[in-house]
Amino acid sequence: MHFTMAELPPADRYRILTNTVVPRPIAWVATRDAQGRRNLAPFSFFNVLSSAPPILGIGMGADAARGGLQDKDSLRAIRETGEFVVALVDEAHAAAMNLTAINAPAGVDEFTLAGLDAGEARLVKAPLVAGAPVNFECRVWQVLDTAPHAAIVLGEVVAIAIDDRFVAREDGKLRLDSPAMQLIGRAHGAGWYWRGGDTMQIDRLSWPLETKED
Repeated sequence: MHFTMAELPPADRYRILTNTVVPRPIAWVATRDAQGRRNLAPFSFFNVLSSAPPILGIGMGADAARGGLQDKDSLRAIRETGEFVVALVDEAHAAAMNLTAINAPAGVDEFTLAGLDAGEARLVKAPLVAGAPVNFECRVWQVLDTAPHAAIVLGEVVAIAIDDRFVAREDGKLRLDSPAMQLIGRAHGAGWYWRGGDTMQIDRLSWPLETKED
């Protein structure tokens, strides 16, 4: 079937996108607003977009719990402070991540709600998620408003905290044990997640292509 996006209701557009672009990594976004209040919430319209400069992007919709008439707490805090942290979610933190997605009233501290410890970042005021495999400390590079109270946040990664268990040096090169992190991603439909257990390796080719002689 062929779909023209402009002819579809928003719910159908969302359903098609989230059921085809899978798996999607989860940005567990930690912020501290101008009043010093902590917030933690997951977003799955997320990925790394550039390494030079190191840029990641997060799509944040309007706050559906408040009728779409306000920014979500995460976006509001990012606009106020220009800083945030993105933690990656492993299987061990799946239930806690899901709890932080709850439609809690503004000002609720999701770290406390989910029983999570917060760490101190090196270069930003937003907190780290203690125990998460990876935390990216970010400063706003650009905010692209896509709709009322919705935006794509582009953040420059200024520091990264990675659990020592997953970092090593081999022949002088930095090595990361990504499979051991047991990261999860969003899959099709509400409540479904992807485990990153199965992988396959395909070597990248170079031009000119080598031909095998019979």
